[in-house]
Amino acid sequence: MQTYSHLLVTAVLDRQLVRHQLQAPRLALFTGAILPDIPFFLLTLLGEIYFRWFTTTPTGESPMVYMHFTLFFIEPLWIIGHNFFHAPFILGVLGLAGFAAARWGQRWGRGLGWFAVGAGLHTLIDIFTHTSDGPLLFFPFNWRYRFRSPVSYWERANFGLTFMLVEHLVDLGILVYLIWQWHQQRQRSRIV
Repeated sequence: MQTYSHLLVTAVLDRQLVRHQLQAPRLALFTGAILPDIPFFLLTLLGEIYFRWFTTTPTGESPMVYMHFTLFFIEPLWIIGHNFFHAPFILGVLGLAGFAAARWGQRWGRGLGWFAVGAGLHTLIDIFTHTSDGPLLFFPFNWRYRFRSPVSYWERANFGLTFMLVEHLVDLGILVYLIWQWHQQRQRSRIV
């Protein structure tokens, strides 16, 4: 899914947590929702600059094609960058460490635990919305295995156009829901 869609889905989770009187540290939760995509974005930006201004790709392909269909799968920096915060094992360790530390009275633990929840939700969604380029499920132990979802958020051969339409309609619905929630909360605060 698009990074902003992950953010919107996490905002709905946050609203539900508040509704059930579970206050997650929002900065940690929302950082977890977007951080898994940030290294890929930065590598793409830097690669685009490098291959457009300083050299050409070794294969003669466009920088985007070379970066996303070659480097993404074989270059260790790209593999680590994309998969570190998408890795279920790493996120599980971070979440357990964070919530355990919070139980032992460490203030940072709660934030780390909720960060792992936000990144874990992001990863779970990505596992089921990527066909050829999803997160490596067993990273860092296995650098190749990906679940091949029958649905892709972008690959046309795997319902990419349909999913894109549905994703944006869901995003719109979430925005309407969040604005309505904000309006209701504002009305209640005026009455009190």
